[in-house]
Amino acid sequence: MKDDYVKAILYAYPALDEIGDAVGVSAENKALLSYRDPHSAEEVAGNILKDFAAKRALFQLCRLVDDMLENCTREELYLFEYKYFRRKKVLQGKFADFALCCSERSYFRKQNRLLKKAAEHFAKNGWSRERFLEETNGLFSRVMCALSRGNEFSVHGRRKIGRPRRQSSV
Repeated sequence: MKDDYVKAILYAYPALDEIGDAVGVSAENKALLSYRDPHSAEEVAGNILKDFAAKRALFQLCRLVDDMLENCTREELYLFEYKYFRRKKVLQGKFADFALCCSERSYFRKQNRLLKKAAEHFAKNGWSRERFLEETNGLFSRVMCALSRGNEFSVHGRRKIGRPRRQSSV
């Protein structure tokens, strides 16, 4: 699947800053403990630099998603929040009074259009699947494998409460 990296970014978005911070702390710890590493100093330094580059990439991706969300309609924001971000407090707070006015089939079409829009935004800003995998230093490789196999529920789990709130079309 060519858009699996976009889904991985969107699912991880609410935690990208925290993941970036954790990668940075890990890189600092590797540097502090590098005297114990049996590999050459050049190899250890290269791995530490890759970790710091991954941290920078995660922060860039977070800002890129923020920029994309600034240009979204309220409905698109709700669709992102419901499908990918899954922040219960935001859904119950900001979108408490929001209900989609569409059929289930239209809902899935809207989600597909939204995914394409996100993919175009990332591509326009120079992010491809290859760049994502390279710059994040393999952090999301298992997520990407699950998404490319179509096993999306292993990434985010099933919802306890089923469908998005919709207005009746009658």
